[in-house]
Amino acid sequence: MLHWPRQETVSNVVCTDSNTTLNTHETDVALLQICGGISGSIEFCQGNPTNTTGTSGGSEFLIMPVNSGDTITISKGRWEQGIKAVAAVCGADKPFTATFTGGASTGNINVTLQKADNTMSTS
Repeated sequence: MLHWPRQETVSNVVCTDSNTTLNTHETDVALLQICGGISGSIEFCQGNPTNTTGTSGGSEFLIMPVNSGDTITISKGRWEQGIKAVAAVCGADKPFTATFTGGASTGNINVTLQKADNTMSTS
């Protein structure tokens, strides 16, 4: 029996700013900052958050469950596959919004990649 690598199903993909390309390293680091960090041996979102962000430099991921009251339970593999699926549509490191199938306690998650608002005003 052949086993094919799982590919995450994404829907509602909107490429929000095709003129912006975020820094690849910052986006990769932000990708692993969701749920308080999912790098290394951590395989699932920890702590049952009802929303989470992952930010590094100028890149920021925002994740919210579609169903109110759900907690985020996405695995690292599903998360990375979803990011790859969106990149196939919008391009790597391009801001987007999308819905990833599963990833929450009873349903799907809405994901946003955007330019982080990390500017400080000085007077």
